[in-house]
Amino acid sequence: MMPIHRSLACLRSMAAAMASMTLLAMSLGGCTTARGYEGERRAADEIAHISGDFRVTAGAPVSVILRQVDERVLGAGERSVDVLPGEHRLLVDCRIAETGSVSRHAIDVSVVQGQRYKLRAQLAPGLRECATVALDVVH
Repeated sequence: MMPIHRSLACLRSMAAAMASMTLLAMSLGGCTTARGYEGERRAADEIAHISGDFRVTAGAPVSVILRQVDERVLGAGERSVDVLPGEHRLLVDCRIAETGSVSRHAIDVSVVQGQRYKLRAQLAPGLRECATVALDVVH
């Protein structure tokens, strides 16, 4: 029979390993891009690419999480979406780490083919909450 202190050490070691594997899976899982259109995959010059921040942030003071594009809800591992050019409605969460505040924003955007975009928080005076979220062109 194994002494109790060795059993507890073994359990702690297994719990630490599980936590590490979970964090790794979450960080790798946030790298996928959703397809916001029907049909076959299209070339990069035919679509627009919209990205938000990773859902799991390592101390980032502000993060903008893309939740939904038009009627498509993004999965936990998806932080960006490829869409056809035109008008789209985005649903995003803006998180401020210091205050723990989360605000939800619905924004209407117009995107062009072949362009990459990044969501950016516009903070309210005092820098303690999101006033709105903008979509910037990435060069």
